[in-house]
Amino acid sequence: MDEDGKNPIILDAGDLFFSTHTLHDSIRSSEEYRASAIIKGYEQIGCDAINVGQYELAAGLPFLMDISKSTSIPFISANLKDAKSNQLLIDPYIIIQRPELKIGIIGLTDLAPDSIPELIMDDYIVAGQEFISKIKKKVDKVVLLVNSDRSTYKDLPTHFSEADLIYTSGSTTLTRPMMRQLINGPYLYSSGREGRYLNVTELNIANKSLPVTNVTFLKENMKYTQRRLDRLQDSAREKTLEEIYAGQEAVLEKIVQSRNSITHNREILEAAVNTLYFENVPMGAQIIDDENMMSFVNETLSKCSDLKNQ
Repeated sequence: MDEDGKNPIILDAGDLFFSTHTLHDSIRSSEEYRASAIIKGYEQIGCDAINVGQYELAAGLPFLMDISKSTSIPFISANLKDAKSNQLLIDPYIIIQRPELKIGIIGLTDLAPDSIPELIMDDYIVAGQEFISKIKKKVDKVVLLVNSDRSTYKDLPTHFSEADLIYTSGSTTLTRPMMRQLINGPYLYSSGREGRYLNVTELNIANKSLPVTNVTFLKENMKYTQRRLDRLQDSAREKTLEEIYAGQEAVLEKIVQSRNSITHNREILEAAVNTLYFENVPMGAQIIDDENMMSFVNETLSKCSDLKNQ
């Protein structure tokens, strides 16, 4: 992206550090080394913020605080507090400046373990709403990084209706471009399991006072609807659908609904001023490896293996 002249914002919604949310002594050295290596890798990539999730706390609070102080990458959390002072452990949000656009990033979790006595986890919905209200007038767009269970995802856009984008961690759910979203957002995305996919969201803002149109969903919905119409046509290409299904009122009604849906979506696309494009980029063999980064990863994996065997 840098080579293409782009300046992306790179975020992690949490559950980054460890392979398990409970660290046994037999793997602790290996897992802590792995976490430190991930941070070094993220520094080379250029990560802009990391939300503190369940896994970041697996090695205990002192480890998290030490590693957060060792890097220039901001760790954020708007609802994790020190039990003694009742103060937030780290910054609740950051504001990132891009040409003519300010974006506020807020971190939240609902999965912090109750085995850390030094830690208080406030209600993440209340905290999220509080900080959205606090920064809403300071920024052009609000992004939430939410570490929570999959069962909460359907309600997050309602709880955080004043946000623009929500990225989640805490489950293996993968958002597909065809998945239905609220018409004017907030749009919610999950990247699946084990870093196999990268959620890429491209925002094009021409008028900050107008809503953002989810172009990807509309186009995918139109393609899907058109394929359904095409399948209905397959039985007799020389006839119209009305001729093929004459007398089958239920089918004819669905045909009308499908055509109206395509027309409606096309009108929305044509009127769109601000647009959002979304895709899942698979982190597979088609990605060209950076030689230095690949060498770093191989060395890290080898060191982790050695530490496990000690």
